[in-house]
Amino acid sequence: MIQIVNHIFAGEKSPPISKNQREVFMITVTEGRTCEGCDKNEAVVVCNGCGKALCQDCRIFDIWGSGCGHGLPLVFCRKCDADPRINFWKAPE
Repeated sequence: MIQIVNHIFAGEKSPPISKNQREVFMITVTEGRTCEGCDKNEAVVVCNGCGKALCQDCRIFDIWGSGCGHGLPLVFCRKCDADPRINFWKAPE
């Protein structure tokens, strides 16, 4: 699978991540925005779960494996990463 990267520039609002975008596992890169997780650092990516802009300190990368040994990279904020309804690999303990 080819990883699709989408750029959002300063002054543009992140589009809500649609079901179709999650299905192709697009990582959205952003520039010129403040992190919505800590409100202090420059954001670099957008959460695949909620669409918040995240800095390097607040982003959490995950790899969703498939049965064929293929890994799909995703990025989440802390809240979406911990939510098994969004990140289904995080089973409730």
